[in-house]
Amino acid sequence: MKVLLFSFSVFFLFGSCVNEPTTGPQTSIGTPPADFFMEQNYPNPFQDTTTVKFGVPVSGGASSNVSIVVYDGLMEPVRTLVSNTSHPAGVFLAKWSGMNTRGIRMPAGTYTIEMKGYIPQATVIRILAIKK
Repeated sequence: MKVLLFSFSVFFLFGSCVNEPTTGPQTSIGTPPADFFMEQNYPNPFQDTTTVKFGVPVSGGASSNVSIVVYDGLMEPVRTLVSNTSHPAGVFLAKWSGMNTRGIRMPAGTYTIEMKGYIPQATVIRILAIKK
């Protein structure tokens, strides 16, 4: 008689455990700009990972409220790349690995990346990212 043994591992991905490296404190790669900006992501189109360069100005203090969110074609939020209520001024890079908050790889399609900055009024910048 033959006995077959199977071994497998089960694990769960929780949104709070799967963080992009850009969520939270960041290191500036340049001097603070005069205004909020977000450049087109690169590469675009992309397969696995894409990067967005963005800038936060010094205005009304040393820090600003900044958020960068990726939305799907129906404008449903997919992933928050930057969520910081006290973001330092400077130029930064935000990377998106093509996964949603649960760590599931998103399908090919068109996505919108939106940056919101507040000092003291809202600035909204949107770009398109194409995942192939």
